[in-house]
Amino acid sequence: MFLEAFGNDAFVLLAALLLIVGVIVVKFSHKLGFPALVLFILVGMMIGSDGLGLVYFDNAEIAQLIGILALVIILFEGGLQTKFSTVRSVALPSLSLATLGVVITSSVVALAAMLVFDVTWYEAFLFGAIVGSTDAAAVFAALKERNIKAKMGATLEAESGTNDPMAVFLTLSFIQLIINENTSIWVLVPNFFWQMGAGLVLGLLLGKIASASINRINLESSGLYPIFSVAFALLTYSITAFIGGSGFLAVYVAALVIGSSELTYR
Repeated sequence: MFLEAFGNDAFVLLAALLLIVGVIVVKFSHKLGFPALVLFILVGMMIGSDGLGLVYFDNAEIAQLIGILALVIILFEGGLQTKFSTVRSVALPSLSLATLGVVITSSVVALAAMLVFDVTWYEAFLFGAIVGSTDAAAVFAALKERNIKAKMGATLEAESGTNDPMAVFLTLSFIQLIINENTSIWVLVPNFFWQMGAGLVLGLLLGKIASASINRINLESSGLYPIFSVAFALLTYSITAFIGGSGFLAVYVAALVIGSSELTYR
């Protein structure tokens, strides 16, 4: 493999080239009118083991860690750009899409998986849960600088920011049902309300604490404030996840609170 043959210098070179390609891809995506994420995926396929073979990656633990950190930042950034007042006006349709919409999508995909792959119902619903939510990064990126009605844009942004917790809950629940056959599906109902309730409450609480801390602390450099706020996003996720709540929901709610507050060096 390329990286194994040439070591750390090759890794630095490849990282530099990928960053340059990433910037160029964003430029082309704006001109072509579709999300840069599509082109990013194509670049990844080209350099991966099924393409040029420059990078071979099969570490599930590192992939999960990178994915969690990335999604925390994406949801945090999306929440900061959305006002609480705007979300409140579209709360019912966005939450309906984020919950019932995910369930309906998962059910349709599950039915298709049953017919195509001949798997059990739990396995079929696992397929559905995995693909049941919209991608927050894609939605936030697609809606930027687009001529979309404010209410529709707010609905889609709020839905994409809150449906990931639902999809994560369904995915983990069906994995648990598949692994442990003695688990009853009704046991998962109180777990759902605990996860969402804890995420909502801790998101509101830590968002207010973060806003107050950002305004009260006097940092020497204005560039430290974004780092300080990102640290609160990671703290919000970890504390909520530690007690069994939905860390992703907590991060998005905290970001809504912070973004709707008057902040120093906003």
